[in-house]
Amino acid sequence: MTTQKKTLISIEEVSSRRIFPILKRILAHNKLRLSIEKQKQLVQFILSKISSDIIIDESDRNLYFHINQLMQSKPAIKLLDDGSGRLMTTKRSNHDLRHKETIRLFLREYFELFFPDIADKMNFKTVQFLDKELISLFGESDHIEQYKIVDSLIMIEIDLDVINEWIVIHWEVQGTKPISFEERMFHIFCGVYYQFRKKVFPIAMFIDPHQWRTPVSDTFSMNVMNYPVIKDFSYQIIKLKKYEFEVFEKKAPDNPLTWAYLPLTNYPKTLKPLIKAKSIKGVIKTTKNEKQKAILTSLVDTSIPLTKDEHDQFLKIIEKDAQFKEVKMFETVEEYFLEKGREEGREEGREEGRCGLISKFLKSGMLTVEQIVQATGEQYDMVRKIADQAINQNKTENFKS
Repeated sequence: MTTQKKTLISIEEVSSRRIFPILKRILAHNKLRLSIEKQKQLVQFILSKISSDIIIDESDRNLYFHINQLMQSKPAIKLLDDGSGRLMTTKRSNHDLRHKETIRLFLREYFELFFPDIADKMNFKTVQFLDKELISLFGESDHIEQYKIVDSLIMIEIDLDVINEWIVIHWEVQGTKPISFEERMFHIFCGVYYQFRKKVFPIAMFIDPHQWRTPVSDTFSMNVMNYPVIKDFSYQIIKLKKYEFEVFEKKAPDNPLTWAYLPLTNYPKTLKPLIKAKSIKGVIKTTKNEKQKAILTSLVDTSIPLTKDEHDQFLKIIEKDAQFKEVKMFETVEEYFLEKGREEGREEGREEGRCGLISKFLKSGMLTVEQIVQATGEQYDMVRKIADQAINQNKTENFKS
C-alpha cells in the first residue's frame, strides 16, 4: 500500500489563485493587455496591500471592488507605466472613449437634453460621422494625437431659415481643465471650416469632478495692436459639474443620458451610493435595448467609482427600497457573470454559485425562465430544472407549514 504525499499550498499561493481571475476580469474591463510578468508583479502588489484574511474571507464582489480601487491608485499606475505616461493616458482615453461611443449612439438624445431647440430642426436620418476625416485633417502630430481620438466630427442636415442645410458639429469630451483651450477649439474650427466650407457648431463637454473657480473661456480673440483680427470666436461649453443633481434629474427624466450623466453632476459626497442607484435605475427604465443599457451602465460605473463602504451602502439601498428592484436584479445579473468568470479561471469549474444566482432570479419573480436563458446564455434545460426544483421546494415548505 503506497502512501500519497499531500502537497501543501502556502496561504500566499492560495491568495494569489484567488486574486488572479478577478484581476484578469478587471484588466479586460479596462482593455489593458499585460504580460504575464507584469500580471505577477501586480498580484504581488495587491498581496502587499490586502491581507490574506480579507482575500480568503471576502466575497468575489467585495474583493473585486477592493482590487479595482487599488488599480486606480498612483502606486499601481506607476508599477504598470513604462515611463512614458502611456498607460495613464490610455486609461483616461478609455473613459473618454466611452463618452464618444455614447454620442454616436445617442446623438438625438444628446441634443434633446442640451440643445432642444436645435434638436427640433435636425434630420437625424442624415447623420454622418467623419472622425477619420478629422484625424487626416490634422495629420499624425503627437500634440494633436493626445486629443483628436476623443473628438467627434458629425455632419447632419438641419432646417435653417426654412431651407435644409448641412452643418458640421465638432464635439469633444474633456476630463481635465486644459490651458488655452479656447485657442485649441479655434484651431480645430479653422481646419474643419477650411475642409468642408459649411457652418460649424463646436461643443466641448467637461466631465472633470471639480468646481471651477475660474471658468474656461468660451471665446477666442486676436488683435494686432489696436486692430482686431479675430473678434470673439465662440463655442459651446457643457460643464456637467455645474448642474445641481436635483435640477439635472428633472431636466429630462425620460432621456437616458440624463441618468448616465447624473454621476458627473454636483451632489454631496455622502449621496454617492444613492446617486449610483438612481442612475442605474433611470438607465434601465429609459433605454430601448440591452446594448444601450450595457453602454450606459458601463459609463455610470466608470463615472462614479465607490469605495467598499460606499458599495455596501449602495447594496443596502437597492436591497431595502422597493423603487430600486430593477437595480437589484441588474446587480444580481452582474454578480452572476462575475461568478461565471471566476469559475472559468478555476482548474475545476463548479456550477453551485451560478445555480444559486439563477435561483435568486427565479425567486424574485421578475424574470421568467426564458428571460433568464436570454440574459445568461445558459441552457434552457438547466434553468428549467432549477425552476422545477424551486417549485417543489416551495410546495414542501408550504406543506410543512
